[in-house]
Amino acid sequence: MPLELRTKSDINSSISRLESLLNSNILSTQEQHLFKESVFIEVLILLRDLLRKSEKYFDKRIDFTDDVNITDNILDVNDLIKNYRDAACHIESKDRNFDKNLVLNFNIIYGKCVAIQYGDNEIGSKYKDDVAFITGSNILYLKRHIFRTFSELITVFSSHNILHKTF
Repeated sequence: MPLELRTKSDINSSISRLESLLNSNILSTQEQHLFKESVFIEVLILLRDLLRKSEKYFDKRIDFTDDVNITDNILDVNDLIKNYRDAACHIESKDRNFDKNLVLNFNIIYGKCVAIQYGDNEIGSKYKDDVAFITGSNILYLKRHIFRTFSELITVFSSHNILHKTF
């Protein structure tokens, strides 16, 4: 069944907007930027919507698990982005909880380091060449999760001749 024109248009608009946001380098630079968190939230919203459309219309779930902390609620990068988006958009989300006494939201690590040690637990980034976003006990890497997911989504939509421009 062919996609409706509106759905194709939504996919193309989201891809184009994501490309612009990611190419802005607002998320990758250590410089303070008033809209860094806003850009991050918009990236999550757009990625989540495209992930859902990839699965719904093309039966293709982006499901890699590299550097994903597997839990009962997070089985792959698709779930990680969904939970992260929920936590970013809903202030009282339980996904912001590192544990019952500590809430973490929109913490950023540039390069490899342990950012937080809390009791016997620690959370940080394993990679010197990446940016890690931490909310609750979840780590979302810019290159390893966001850029890779974006690239895989482009492959899915391109293979179904949905995109107006080539990447």
